[in-house]
Amino acid sequence: MTHRLIEALLVYALVALCAAYCLWIFLPAGLKRRAAAWLMTRFTGLRDSRALQALARQQGGCSSGCGGCSKGGIKPIRRVGEHPIKLVKRR
Repeated sequence: MTHRLIEALLVYALVALCAAYCLWIFLPAGLKRRAAAWLMTRFTGLRDSRALQALARQQGGCSSGCGGCSKGGIKPIRRVGEHPIKLVKRR
């Protein structure tokens, strides 16, 4: 194999991993629970995974780690008074 082919295969693998990670992050919590349960039933080596077990039992949220959605930690945006915009003509 040439170096260019190996480099291309490594780049393709990296892009595929990044795409899978991005998909996992933006996947709804319900689908993540189903995917975790499916992975644990399909692959016996993953049954002992604490992360997958916790994910299969998760109640809600996007599991991004912020804890804002499921705990109601999002505060409403406070509106500040309106400021008019002044347009000035240049000479």
